Amino acid sequence: MNDDLRTEKEILNGNFKLITELKEFRMSLWVNGFGIVDGKTQQEILPLNTTFNLDDFTEHEHTIEIDFRIYPNGNVTYNVIINPFEKSFIYLTKVYALNDFNPTFFETESSN
Repeated sequence: MNDDLRTEKEILNGNFKLITELKEFRMSLWVNGFGIVDGKTQQEILPLNTTFNLDDFTEHEHTIEIDFRIYPNGNVTYNVIINPFEKSFIYLTKVYALNDFNPTFFETESSN
């Protein structure tokens, strides 16, 4: 892996890190994959997924709001609020366990 393509940004007062990694999905299409790790223990909170493209994020007091798309389609933008302290996320007003993040969106994407 080329370290120039991977970045780590401290979030939520340094308690966590937002990991992003650029990956060429197809010729001239780069996807900015993302994941979250514990800032102290380096434990993976949300696994890095390079088919999810991070479009934007905003930090709030105890949460991070993320807009992303899923490739190869990439036509739909998803908005979630992640609470890494509680290992949960909110999507369409419903609260999910963070370990259900990938299955929730792969199932949603396949129905689009």
